[in-house]
Amino acid sequence: MHEPFNPHCSHCRKFVYCFGKEGPLADWGYCQAVMADGVPGEEVRAVEEAARRGDHGALLAAGSPFYQETDDGCARYVPR
Repeated sequence: MHEPFNPHCSHCRKFVYCFGKEGPLADWGYCQAVMADGVPGEEVRAVEEAARRGDHGALLAAGSPFYQETDDGCARYVPR
């Protein structure tokens, strides 16, 4: 398999998918380089439950560690 041309979160060793695979946030996660200790499970569950209700405020709030996988490139990129 060839390396992706542009660094993409889905190909990065540091990107952690922390939400349910069947939920509305399946392609969202966080970067281990930014959140070295991880995100507390309670916070993950609360944000996912809010998203199921259509409330994306906590997810999109300034300072939220969560983001949707992106292909913008990143200096922290490490291939899987």
